[in-house]
Amino acid sequence: MKQRRKTLIASVAIPMASLVALSAVSAHAAPSQEAGASSGTKAAVTLTVGTHNVLRGNAEYKPFADVIGWQEVNDPQDRERLKNKLGAYRHFLPDKKAARAVPISWRKDTFEFVKGYAKLTHKGEAKVTPNRYVVWAVLKHRKTGKRLIAMNTHFISGAWHKHPNRQARWLQHAEKLRTSVRNLHERHPKLPIFLVGDFNRHKALKLPANVDYIRVEGVKGVPIDQAYATGSVRNSKVKRLPKSGSDHHAYRFSATF
Repeated sequence: MKQRRKTLIASVAIPMASLVALSAVSAHAAPSQEAGASSGTKAAVTLTVGTHNVLRGNAEYKPFADVIGWQEVNDPQDRERLKNKLGAYRHFLPDKKAARAVPISWRKDTFEFVKGYAKLTHKGEAKVTPNRYVVWAVLKHRKTGKRLIAMNTHFISGAWHKHPNRQARWLQHAEKLRTSVRNLHERHPKLPIFLVGDFNRHKALKLPANVDYIRVEGVKGVPIDQAYATGSVRNSKVKRLPKSGSDHHAYRFSATF
């Protein structure tokens, strides 16, 4: 009887030891599964996103981020120079003439273009402003297949200091931008949204769909060149970069989704 009891205890003790060892292995394996190692889970995508107003096309075109929104690429020769200088990139240049001044560029070995559009925010007026647009592109990450929405825009200048009569146009632009963000999120609820541009106001814009302003590292207040991202992504603060021949700094942040 005693011998039988010892055998039973031994048979229970072995599975318990194995269970403890298995738990320890699982605890160490969890982080790699979260990073996308497990089957059916896509690896995370890390990228840099930038914005630069290039002073009516006169500044240097620098390859300073994976995805870049440009402003004031006004003339055909400016766009040709953009293509020639950044041969490692592809560019979304909308069909609508004034919208081509706010193109979006991306590294062609990292992303591929899915679709894009330019939304008119308000009409222009001679010697005041051209037509203004919100431009967006859906990009697909080549290695993982993950997609993102890149948005770029340029607001009318002077509405909040020199030319208050322009505020109605600025506010209309802001409302059209909010509508575009909301509609894109409703159509693509799982895709992160990255928005950059020259907002021509020292104040962050409140946007729908949990798209939030990103603060600039080491800078007090809000510059007119701004960056926003969906709150679900992990992003750095924005870094202020050299002007490279413009009257605006370039800006860049990194993000992971």
